Amino acid sequence: MQGFYLLVILLACAFALDGELTARILRAASLKAEIYVMNLRTKWAAWRMYRSLVKICKENGFPEPGPFVYVDLWDRES
Repeated sequence: MQGFYLLVILLACAFALDGELTARILRAASLKAEIYVMNLRTKWAAWRMYRSLVKICKENGFPEPGPFVYVDLWDRES
């Protein structure tokens, strides 16, 4: 609990010294966390769809698709 109070005090001091810079830093950290969460969610959804495709191919006698490959959001060209 003391760590929480220390964090609150440090944030209050940072806002008192330079509120605009502190707000920009917190916003950038928030956006970066959102990107990582979005990447994990899309990776999980893509893997589930891949597993479903493999199952459908096996049931219908088609050859299995290649191995699962996921490109992270920040490594994509477009």
